[in-house]
Amino acid sequence: LGQPSDMKTILLLVVVILGNGPNVLGSCGAGYVDVDGTCISLSAAAVGRSAGAIGGSISCNWNLRTGRCEGSQGSGGGGCFPGTAEVSLLSGDRKKMKDLAIGDEVLTGPATYSPILGWLDLKLGEDTSFVSLETNLSSSLLLTGNHIVFIQPDAEDKVTTKYAQDVRMGDVLIQELTGQKGEVIKISQFISAGYFAPLTESGTLVVDGYLVSCYASFPHWAAHIALYPARIWPHIFLGGTEEGTGTFVTTIKHLGNLLNLRNPAVPALLLMDAAKEEF
Repeated sequence: LGQPSDMKTILLLVVVILGNGPNVLGSCGAGYVDVDGTCISLSAAAVGRSAGAIGGSISCNWNLRTGRCEGSQGSGGGGCFPGTAEVSLLSGDRKKMKDLAIGDEVLTGPATYSPILGWLDLKLGEDTSFVSLETNLSSSLLLTGNHIVFIQPDAEDKVTTKYAQDVRMGDVLIQELTGQKGEVIKISQFISAGYFAPLTESGTLVVDGYLVSCYASFPHWAAHIALYPARIWPHIFLGGTEEGTGTFVTTIKHLGNLLNLRNPAVPALLLMDAAKEEF
């Protein structure tokens, strides 16, 4: 220990742990994390990164049904929406996520509609942890912690993305139905049965009125590129109404994990190290 190569390895491991680990929340209490049903103490540094927020990078979900502290949904089935989340149809009607069908024309951006191509992930009865982002517009956006939402960080037109678990009080969501900006004023968490992750050609959706990505766990741009074949030939690469994650999507997730794209800080550190060695 103490050699430069060892220190780099340790630094990378710390970034991975802080970036991908479960959140400190629920019955485990501050300073602890749930690992396979056991609450284990964390270091003060790790706790400090996520203190006081549902959206921290380390979490433990308390399931009211089972009375157990359970692992983060983000590390399991995928990033999705509850069945009660609503989308807007071309007809002007609204439809719950659980009632969506392939081919339904849904709002995906400013006055833009696109058909549902298929499902990236679908599970009807599995207990799933969702984050509720309540805004000053008297409405909320519900999605899993690892799902991507679009944020407008300032008064300019610049738009960026965040995982729902990283959203903080004061962040501004884009209310696509009204054209207003919704400031997040409350963040909470709940358990609901079932999750749904539809895919559109644009890779975006308007859910509960707010602009979101179709993707989770990995950066929006990376997922959009990787799933190009599924967007062009959904009948080949996406499942129909079968539950679970299709083979192609599972393969893409494995590739993303192999490249460690879940945590963009790691590739950045590697590039910085490479640049230092070069010069």
